[in-house]
Amino acid sequence: MEEGEVRKPHRAAHSGRKAAKKEAKKKKYIDDPSAAQKRNPKAFAIQSATKAERSFRRTMDIKSKGYHVPTVDRMPAKPPPAIVVITGPPKVGKTTLLKCLARNFSGQKLTSINGPVTLISGKKKRITFIECNNDINMMIDLVKIADLALLVIDAKSGLEMETFEFLNICQVHGMPRLMSVLTHLDLFKNKKALQRQKVFLKKRIATEIPRCEKMFYLSGILHGEYLKNEVHNLGRFISVIKYEMSTWKKTHPYVFVDRMEDITDPESMAKDPNCNRTVCLYGYARGGALKKNSHYHIPGCGDHLIKNIHFLPDPCPLPDKLKKRSLNEKERLIYAPMSGVGGIVYDKDAVYIEMKEDQNKANEEEETETGKLLRSMSAVQHPIDEKIKAASIQLYPGTELPADGDDDSSDDENFEDEDDNEEESDNENEFDEGNDEDVDSGSEFSDDENNTISNEKLKTKGDKRKVTFADDENNSDLDFNDGTKKLVKKRKTEASSDEEVDGFEIGEAKWKENLVKRAADDFYERQKQTVSLQRLVYGQRQTTQGSDESDSEDEIGGLFRLAKHEKEKKDLQSDNAVDCSAFITTVQRNWEDENELQMIKDCFVTGKWDENEDAEHLLNDDDELYGDFEDLETGTMHKGKQTMKKDSEGESDEDKENSEADEEPETEEVKEQKEKTLQEKRMEKKKKLKELFNQQFDDSKDRTYHDDLKMEADAQGELNKTEFEGLDDDVRVQFEGYRPGLYLRVEVEEMPCEFVKNFDPSYPIIVGSLLKGEEQMGYLQARIKCHRFYRRNYRKLVLKSGDPLILSLGWRRIQTAPIYYMVDHNMRCRFLKYTPEHLHCMATFWGPITQQKAGIVGVQTVSEITSDFRIAAVGSITEVNHVTNVVKKLKLKGYPREIFKKTAFIKDMFHSPLEVAKYEGAAIRTVSGIRGQIKKALRVPPGDFRATFEDKILMSDIVFLRTWVKVPVPQFCIPVKSLLLPPEEKTKWQGCRTLGRLRYEKGLQVPVSDDSKYTPIERKLRTFAPLVVPKTLQKALPFKDKIIHKEKMKHDPENERIAVIKEPHEREVSKVLNMLKTVHQMKVKKENKAMWLRARAHRKEKRKEEAVHHKKVQEMKKRILRRKPNKAPDM
Repeated sequence: MEEGEVRKPHRAAHSGRKAAKKEAKKKKYIDDPSAAQKRNPKAFAIQSATKAERSFRRTMDIKSKGYHVPTVDRMPAKPPPAIVVITGPPKVGKTTLLKCLARNFSGQKLTSINGPVTLISGKKKRITFIECNNDINMMIDLVKIADLALLVIDAKSGLEMETFEFLNICQVHGMPRLMSVLTHLDLFKNKKALQRQKVFLKKRIATEIPRCEKMFYLSGILHGEYLKNEVHNLGRFISVIKYEMSTWKKTHPYVFVDRMEDITDPESMAKDPNCNRTVCLYGYARGGALKKNSHYHIPGCGDHLIKNIHFLPDPCPLPDKLKKRSLNEKERLIYAPMSGVGGIVYDKDAVYIEMKEDQNKANEEEETETGKLLRSMSAVQHPIDEKIKAASIQLYPGTELPADGDDDSSDDENFEDEDDNEEESDNENEFDEGNDEDVDSGSEFSDDENNTISNEKLKTKGDKRKVTFADDENNSDLDFNDGTKKLVKKRKTEASSDEEVDGFEIGEAKWKENLVKRAADDFYERQKQTVSLQRLVYGQRQTTQGSDESDSEDEIGGLFRLAKHEKEKKDLQSDNAVDCSAFITTVQRNWEDENELQMIKDCFVTGKWDENEDAEHLLNDDDELYGDFEDLETGTMHKGKQTMKKDSEGESDEDKENSEADEEPETEEVKEQKEKTLQEKRMEKKKKLKELFNQQFDDSKDRTYHDDLKMEADAQGELNKTEFEGLDDDVRVQFEGYRPGLYLRVEVEEMPCEFVKNFDPSYPIIVGSLLKGEEQMGYLQARIKCHRFYRRNYRKLVLKSGDPLILSLGWRRIQTAPIYYMVDHNMRCRFLKYTPEHLHCMATFWGPITQQKAGIVGVQTVSEITSDFRIAAVGSITEVNHVTNVVKKLKLKGYPREIFKKTAFIKDMFHSPLEVAKYEGAAIRTVSGIRGQIKKALRVPPGDFRATFEDKILMSDIVFLRTWVKVPVPQFCIPVKSLLLPPEEKTKWQGCRTLGRLRYEKGLQVPVSDDSKYTPIERKLRTFAPLVVPKTLQKALPFKDKIIHKEKMKHDPENERIAVIKEPHEREVSKVLNMLKTVHQMKVKKENKAMWLRARAHRKEKRKEEAVHHKKVQEMKKRILRRKPNKAPDM
């Protein structure tokens, strides 16, 4: 190949038949991954059985972790508000956070908060907020009922002891959902320090509670509140979180009280101010269904019997089931009776109501009945007694009212004018929204006058009854068409001058004479000329027959007639069905013709709409979410799937026939709607049968035992919801009790007067139900452990048997004296004086019966204000019994008095024959290990007894008796009644104090018994007799074992040495040698010291040289590295 020659590169085909084949093949493998496995199955075979087994095991472990035992859902259709507890140390921002959350949900700004605050957080969800301070009693009570706890943490200070105490209480009494909120983040000036603190706190909280939810950060405060966006984000998470109800709450229903009322007889209180009171407690039922005849316990007050329970209208109801995406301003309700929110303030002996103007005047027609009633009450300018005195009543038909000249009549006219204004204001919005040209053009009222009229409403709905005269049959028609009064009044205003309208001036009442008669005449004239669009579009409304009979039944004494709620409802429907406007239209088409009506039928809501415009079709997916609703245009009721199912299953054929016979004649539209409803019911029934068939046959292979349990629990939950759904609440509560979600009024008798006098709304009041037998007392056995954090002044503490301890078990808080013990391998309960460190032990104490597995929290005192950890012990109930079997070791000793062959008389072990008789047959043992048994007591001396042994004992032996004696458990139990204490003493209650605490407070020393002192042991020297070997035995012994008898020497040669006396010359020589030896020793010592000094100087010089050398080496390295270029090391 020649140099420089370039080969033509290969170019793959991008088009054509071959490229299309390759593309199709590639697409085939992409669309169908199993195609490659079919083409080459060996490539996808299991390469390693061990690896496949590990992978399968890991997959199944992860899958099985998500399993839990299915439980029956007992939550009603309208659940009670979820309880959210805001807890944390002092000065971290709990109250500010609660105010911000309340404003976020309700739009109202709270100035002071006392007690629980209930809010509407969604279309089907309510929340009750309660603040928890650092009182240990309050923490324990709120943890038992909390659904969600917000841990407010000061990021600058970090986690404090109150937070850890609350977390440990949560772990014992059923862990609620937890969310942490960090505040005071604006105190960090360094961003890196802030980030480090966030990471540290998140890891620390995750270590303590693995199930903690998301952590929220409140970066700062603006105008005394947290940032709106951050609070809104926190509120969203609180609204959507799902809560799990513990088994304890399901089996122990309760009422979280939000209001208290004292209904004691005033005469009894006047006679004895300290008499027991009768109080009414208000709150939502929670947990399970409450029974009227059950026993109840109020934590902090004691056990009480409930006199009566009634359910009341919900003070904070959920919004109506309307198909809309969000709540309007009026539906964001807030209920905080003890905080003065919503214009209602509850005091001990009064209720104060304050009504303000509506926030949104455009929604005045949507005002609730309760709101209208309260508004009308606030608009009254004169007391009712003055109105009654000035009122005139027409006793007989055809008679006239008193003359206008009287003073009473003038006042009466003023009051009538006020009533007219109040009735006229009800229909003002109807005319305004109707865009009536005549009314708009002729209206010259100012805004202030309109506000005055709107504030004087008295016409209400609901349970209020309106008294009307029964002699005139046309009064109902006048009330039915009261909107004409306003129109006449406006026309009169146009003709009059620009004087100020004053309802109490006499001159103004003159032009109002015969106002009702003239208004009625004008109305009937317009009715003759105006065609009713209501009748043309929606058809003729059928009225019920027999109205005359019903009217006559409502008469009272032939003078008055009660216009009830049903009558007002019918009148309202009649009023809305007729066009009351004043304009006159010329009929261009005959709208009564059926063909003409079909031309414009689609222009109205009852016509046919496109699928992309039909609201019912667009919101079809929300049927399950919103349920039943009524179409106000057509008057038909649209039902959700569950209601339709209930109606189809619960109504028999005979009931349907009877109901059809009793019902009024139906229109064609209603019949068509019913036919569609029946078709939908049949289709749903077929779908359910198909699903049941698929579950039984098609899906039986993939279904597991867990799926079967889940299906059974779901079926039982559905049955529980639909069983009593059709009954009225009055009848329903007799079968199932007061279900959760009802607002109850609980009447309790024989309450201590201190409960009312020292009532503090910020402390929670819980009416907890007790199961059968839980009101009795007995011995409880618990598995308990001294908490690892429990210490005082950095010193680890343990618990002592018999010391008083405050325990929280069930709904109760009691003070008792537990005895601690350990269970041996032979099931013996061995007494412990102190709790062991880092180990569990058993405890038995006297207290109220509590079900097994219930958590226990123990504290030494609730009055101690300290920075140390206050929780002393945690545990759970294991057994309940009426006796105890805790024993401790007993060791008695005695000495032989007389010894026989294998029998001996023992003394100094017992003091009386009775004690000996108790231990007859007990095993005894000597120090040398000879076993024996106690036989019988001797007559004299008292306390001595006869015992037999397996061998002969000696007089020097000590006899021991090792036995076990029963330890008595004190029957000591005091309930902690913190709600009966004044507010300043709630955190100072001590109860019984320990013996060590009393000695410490009084400065006493621990008494020392003489028997407890350690004394020196004085033992006698025992002299053993020489060994005597018989001579016959000595003769038979071999030679090496024969005993050699040595005679004792009279003089010891070692002690009898002869003394040597030196000569004078020898003494001189010895002296010189000693002197030479001393000189040599001094010389050697000086040489050693000089050598040590030389070595030290040499080492010092050596270190200097090494330092200089090291410095030179470092400088050389620096010069070399400066010259050498930076080059990456070769890999």
